[in-house]
Amino acid sequence: MTTIQAEIPEIPHGHGLSFKKGVADGLLECRNHEGAHHETHAASYQRGLAVGAELMREIARVVKA
Repeated sequence: MTTIQAEIPEIPHGHGLSFKKGVADGLLECRNHEGAHHETHAASYQRGLAVGAELMREIARVVKA
């Protein structure tokens, strides 16, 4: 079994949902939730997108190996 580690940035209190939506969109390579959060949560969403994209790359690397 392969273990994938991800560094998760500090997320402000109350921004978890925006971050998780970003992770999901990053994993699925879509932007369905990009405008679904309040504008003050945009940075948390973008951090989630970055983490999701990195997870997708790591999963693809393991699957292709």
